[in-house]
Amino acid sequence: MELEICAGKIKVPATVHAIEGFSNGCAIVYYHGGGFLYGERGDLPEPYIDMITAAGYTLVAVDYPLAPEWPLECSVELSFQALSQLIEHELAELGCDRYVLFGRSAGGYLALKMAAELASKRPDLQQPAAIWDFYGYWNLEDPFVSTPSAHYAAMPAVDTATVNALTGPSGSLVFEGPKATRFSLYVHARQQGSWGRMLGVDENNAAALSQTREDLERLPPVFITASTGDNDVPLKQSKSLMRAAKQRQMHQVYYLEHDFDRDTANPVGRETYQAALAYLSEVLG
Repeated sequence: MELEICAGKIKVPATVHAIEGFSNGCAIVYYHGGGFLYGERGDLPEPYIDMITAAGYTLVAVDYPLAPEWPLECSVELSFQALSQLIEHELAELGCDRYVLFGRSAGGYLALKMAAELASKRPDLQQPAAIWDFYGYWNLEDPFVSTPSAHYAAMPAVDTATVNALTGPSGSLVFEGPKATRFSLYVHARQQGSWGRMLGVDENNAAALSQTREDLERLPPVFITASTGDNDVPLKQSKSLMRAAKQRQMHQVYYLEHDFDRDTANPVGRETYQAALAYLSEVLG
């Protein structure tokens, strides 16, 4: 089912996946990855959607505005408005009375950030019951945000002209950025060490857009997974989250790529989702 969530005057696209007549009353709100430069809400592989809904959860995949057209700071604010609306008005209509935040990569950042924003700005709203953080990050002051990546430098160079051709007018709303076209934006950003700049992140707002240790300590139960072979996001982002969060489970995988669950032929992906669902059963009761 397609859904539009009102965030002020802007309607944020979302897709609801559920098995009719079979619900445990808990929604899983999903944010996709893509470094905030590409990606779309429909990127979660079907086998994992089936696992989630077969366990009785209602999966709500929500888009957010992409950079560089919209700076990350504005995307975070709009996502917060949309999530607040979802909690206040949409969840009950979906037959849900609690929810979990789930994100992969950039979406993991957004899930963690939304939990912090809700705790500090809207404590009156129902807070997330748990979080799934799949190979995400929380600290935008980490050097990897502004340092050229050797992994991406080994790929064919993406020049500025290509970036300009792929980028829409500043301030335009881009909710869906297919990997087939906009992945080049991310490759360029990581090759040049300009990722932070393309997101509108600098020394003036990097700290505010990151989590504090206090933010991490007050998170709800969080399931964390990442690979030792990740060439994209440093594993230390997940490890430091694991050390700071008071209620957490770390599910580490070995020698696989950043978004290891993208390969649905590898049983590690399915095993990870089984572990994540088992963790939810444990913490939700």
